[in-house]
Amino acid sequence: MKKAIKAIVYYSYSGNTRSIVDMIKEKIDADIFEIKPKTPYSNNYDEVVDLGQKEVNSNTLREIEDININLDSYDTIILATPV
Repeated sequence: MKKAIKAIVYYSYSGNTRSIVDMIKEKIDADIFEIKPKTPYSNNYDEVVDLGQKEVNSNTLREIEDININLDSYDTIILATPV
């Protein structure tokens, strides 16, 4: 039987999501890919919330760094993001 190939693609603002990804990685064999914005967010949470609201209201998408993943190479892809 062919082994399923898994990937976890995640973004973590404060590190909490990365912690969850690490826990998942302990349970399943998966390649890990981190999404990183080209222009990092501020460390000030209130500024990030304000900016995020402006981006949503103006339908602006933040550019991200290329993560060099071929999605066709994976049977299962888990996407993990902050709440």
